[in-house]
Amino acid sequence: MERSALSALIRRPLSVFTGWLVERALRQHFRAIYLWEQVNPLECTPAIVFAPHHYWWDGYLCYWLSRVWGVKGAVWMREWRRFPPFWSLGAMPFPDDQLATRMRTIRQTLRWLQQRGNLLFLFPEGELHPAPEVWAFQRSLYWLHCQLPTVSLLPMAIEIVQGMHQYPEVYIVIGEPFESEVIEPIAWLEEARTRVQTLLLELQSASVQHPERFRQVLSGRLSANERWSPPSRRV
Repeated sequence: MERSALSALIRRPLSVFTGWLVERALRQHFRAIYLWEQVNPLECTPAIVFAPHHYWWDGYLCYWLSRVWGVKGAVWMREWRRFPPFWSLGAMPFPDDQLATRMRTIRQTLRWLQQRGNLLFLFPEGELHPAPEVWAFQRSLYWLHCQLPTVSLLPMAIEIVQGMHQYPEVYIVIGEPFESEVIEPIAWLEEARTRVQTLLLELQSASVQHPERFRQVLSGRLSANERWSPPSRRV
């Protein structure tokens, strides 16, 4: 993240404005966001929250989770320079063609993850791709774990469901910390991938059979027929 006296001065108002844009987009495009926490993330910080990268909305949803929990969240962003305002919300540049920038981000990440209350949202597949398949994980998650073995690893799964309502709904689950006694990197990463794949199946089952496990963390746009009734209190 590039720093200067000017950037430090404008960061607060820019974060407020950019956060408002993100919230506005979420409320306009979704009926609701529901969250199931198998563990309290606040008790696990600093932590790396890792998940499959299935949706364009993933970064927006990570920001919203940080806001819900009242913590500082960061995410590596390949196309950071195309969306510089996201710097104010914790996005760190990670371009494919700039090794020096990636190394600077990695050093900053290591410092970031040594501070209680901080989260790094990581998509170890490295590419946005269609759901529901979970691709093989790249080595970033394992490498960070080796550098900071005491930092919690929290698996996360996200599903966007177009159900019977006019607008889709988002379901998110945060799993219990991932731990493995495996030392070999590829096998370790496969265990982590399997964990989020299993978590995604748990989410899909619970959203239908046990909706009471989820709490609503955002109210968005109701269907046209629902808007005929008085609106409920917004989250």
